[in-house]
Amino acid sequence: MRPGQNTGLHRHPGPMLAWVLEGEITVTYQDAAGTVRTYREGEALIEAQHVAHSGVNTGEGPLRLLVVIPGAKDLAATVSLPE
Repeated sequence: MRPGQNTGLHRHPGPMLAWVLEGEITVTYQDAAGTVRTYREGEALIEAQHVAHSGVNTGEGPLRLLVVIPGAKDLAATVSLPE
C-alpha cells in the first residue's frame, strides 16, 4: 500500500489477524468511542469484527501486512461499505 492510500470503509464478518511487516497504518473505527489506532512495523493486531473501519498508510514508505483470516466456507473476508 502506498503512502496516503486508504483501504476504504469496510468490516470483517469473521476474525482477521495482521502483522505489520513494513510501514505504518492508522485505523479509524466507527465505534461509539470513535477509536483511532496506529500500528507500526513489528506490531500485530486482531482487527475489529463486525465494526466498520478504514485504514490509511500514514507512514513515509510502503505498507506491507501479513494477514491471516481464519474463515468459513462462503464467508467473505472483507465487506466493503459506502463511505
